[in-house]
Amino acid sequence: MMKFHGIIPPVVTLFDESGNLDLDINRKYLNELLNHYVHGILLMGSSGEFSSLTSKERKLYVEEMIKFINKRVPVLVGIGHTSLNEVLELSSHAREQGADGLLVVNPYYWKLSDEQLYQFFSIVAENTELPVLLYNIPSLTGQSLSVDLVKRLASNHTNICGIKETIHDFGHIREMMTELSKVREDFLVFSAFDEHLLPALMIGSAGSINGSSVFAPEISVALYEEYKNGNLVEAEKNHKILSKLMEIYTICPTFFTPMKEAVHQRWLTEKAGHRAPCDIYPADLAGRVSSLLKIIKKEEGFRL
Repeated sequence: MMKFHGIIPPVVTLFDESGNLDLDINRKYLNELLNHYVHGILLMGSSGEFSSLTSKERKLYVEEMIKFINKRVPVLVGIGHTSLNEVLELSSHAREQGADGLLVVNPYYWKLSDEQLYQFFSIVAENTELPVLLYNIPSLTGQSLSVDLVKRLASNHTNICGIKETIHDFGHIREMMTELSKVREDFLVFSAFDEHLLPALMIGSAGSINGSSVFAPEISVALYEEYKNGNLVEAEKNHKILSKLMEIYTICPTFFTPMKEAVHQRWLTEKAGHRAPCDIYPADLAGRVSSLLKIIKKEEGFRL
């Protein structure tokens, strides 16, 4: 089974100025991330705006990006949807295209019981040979995946190999690691919020699928490598930078909007394209993103 670890950016999906999927610009962008030594790529996560794309667009994008990445790093594909049949179809498609693993979020909109969630994730796991990472993001799904539920799923499905924890409650992440290690030594817990990367590594996380790594991957990669090499002083410096970068989540309710802007400001000459209704955003978006990138550069002496 493919072992995921380290920094796996949940990449943003880039559009042209009319809001259409632009495959060339996405390739250019992924190349920048790969040049910064990320340990994997997540396509179609929340930051990838999967919820704004049609299934046809999602498939086309996944197909082209997996082809372009061409096994340089492991690729996870998000197959989130409210319809189980669509999830299974996206799962088969990802496997056919050569994905290394799947990221599966619980169906959003209705609040489900643990029994219903168990049934949902079990059906997904039983219908694929690929490793499955559960995705816990209560702020967007309306409910958190309980430790007991995850324990039961991990005990009964060998291909459910880990979880991405996009949750502010660090105690929940700690409890997830402690409890899951009792049933599966190989179970991977990934943090998601940037300020959790270092503390989570210190208690045994596999790495992070974090927002700032989509536009400033070198900071997270450096932190991960320094920590692994026992250089805590350098890891702490990077932790402080990541904590400042948490501001990216506060600029706009759809946090992928400022992340896209940051990607364009750093690496691309084209203007960022947005799709309605997300083409409405704060007037000071570009200025705030640019200040954020500048502050880090100036204060921390980090080369952006």
